[in-house]
Amino acid sequence: MSTLDVDVVVIGSGAAGLSAALAAANAGVEVAVVEAADRWGGSTAVSGGGVWAPANHRLAEAGIDDSVRDALTYCLDTSPGRDRGLVETFVRTAPEVIRFIEEHSPLRFAAVPSYPDTFAERPGGKIARHVEPRPLTTGDLGPLESLVWPPPFGAPVLTYEEILRYRLFSGGAPPIELVERRLAAGEVALGVALVVGLLRGVTALGVRLVNNCRVRELLRTPDGSITGALADRGDASWQLSARRGVVLACGGFEHDPALTAELLAGPLTHPVTPPVNRGDALRLAGKAGARLARTSEYWSWPAHQVPGEAWPDADTTPRPQLTMLERMLPHVLWVNASGRRFVNESSHNCAVAFAEVDPRTNQPRNVPAFAIGDAQFRDRYPVAGAVPGEPTPSWLVEADTLAELAEALGIEAARLAATVTRFNEFARAGRDEDFGRGQTRYEHALGDAAATHPNLGTVEVPPFFAMRVHPGAVGTKGGPLTDTRARVLGWDGEPIPGLYAAGNAMAAVFGPGTVAGGLTIASALVWGYLAGRDAADRQVG
Repeated sequence: MSTLDVDVVVIGSGAAGLSAALAAANAGVEVAVVEAADRWGGSTAVSGGGVWAPANHRLAEAGIDDSVRDALTYCLDTSPGRDRGLVETFVRTAPEVIRFIEEHSPLRFAAVPSYPDTFAERPGGKIARHVEPRPLTTGDLGPLESLVWPPPFGAPVLTYEEILRYRLFSGGAPPIELVERRLAAGEVALGVALVVGLLRGVTALGVRLVNNCRVRELLRTPDGSITGALADRGDASWQLSARRGVVLACGGFEHDPALTAELLAGPLTHPVTPPVNRGDALRLAGKAGARLARTSEYWSWPAHQVPGEAWPDADTTPRPQLTMLERMLPHVLWVNASGRRFVNESSHNCAVAFAEVDPRTNQPRNVPAFAIGDAQFRDRYPVAGAVPGEPTPSWLVEADTLAELAEALGIEAARLAATVTRFNEFARAGRDEDFGRGQTRYEHALGDAAATHPNLGTVEVPPFFAMRVHPGAVGTKGGPLTDTRARVLGWDGEPIPGLYAAGNAMAAVFGPGTVAGGLTIASALVWGYLAGRDAADRQVG
């Protein structure tokens, strides 16, 4: 058996794990990060990399007004029933974490001035609270292709702010010279930049990185204290000794079909995260006596599956994509199998509607669902990755009439026609009387600013297309409860000595839906930082 003896063992290498490692190593203790996959970064690497960090210094430098008080008002209003102490800890710690990461890694953040809170109109809501990594190089970390999980849309060289500024979501032309310059310089952006910057930070501090190492059991003393873990690395067994603590930062359980079926309150068939979040943290914490919570919740998102797209893992796991353009932009609407609209398609929490149950059948009311668009959409915007001018992908359903489209989908033609007619009346008037689509700053920011209405347009010009929309997620929210120091709590409410959790490996602080983009990564960074700092300071005999 191979052995590894350090002060702090961090399980997982996404934002939560690397933040924990950075904080602990900066405090002067020995740290190891163990990652089950052969690639680093987990879900963070394929994300947009945005961090929802209220009242941080980069927002202030950009002239964006915010305060801890406003942020706390907003968070408590939009996440009713959550633990006030945890919410307040997040709000007060987030700006500290942004400054800490900049001081102890090559990462530098920039404000994203055009990305509003999900409910910006609510008390304390703001039109901008996000920061994101500035582009940076991979340094000495090696080839990007084998370093992290591949991002969804090719080389990540443009920032999210640039994607919005150049209207790349809505048919704008990319800045070719800027793209070429960054490619030549070997720079990366978005979630890849966040992972790369944190990896460079922890390696500079001497953190040991061990990949292909999946933890299967926590080591405990007779009184329940956590002293390390047992892991498998290939055919070898490893004993990981942790003198000060173990941090669970290995994500949720969206890639374990048995757990999702047993625990989640709604269907989840198409997670968009890499196939590494298999419930390890949930099982390890549960076996250690942790009190589990929020296991029915998840960071729900709509998704679609392009046939043949898969992750580069041993099982070639299918890789769905987030459905963004086909819900935010004009000239598209969603219907269920009854041919009815069922949600504000462009709302941030639209996928929550997939959990609705039809009381007549006791089956999901809105699964399956379809995005229905027309030639106006195809002429202006990409659909399922096909840009205007390219043929409609063969796997999409296309028809010259709505009646033919309905027949192909198994939907009652008269019902679909009535739904589209009603939607078109709302689109012409610029106001959706049924679901309020396009009435928030969040929706406008991600819609088409060049259109008559950023989120509404008629669906009436043939040919028509239909794309299947699935219940997806960027992670689950269930896990062990933690306190304000990221210590895992037992069923008696007392901390389990030596055990910490962060990110999607812990019970989510916010919910049940999302209140801001970038909140998953922000929570991961904050609780990772708290865990690493507390573990490093923990006094042991």
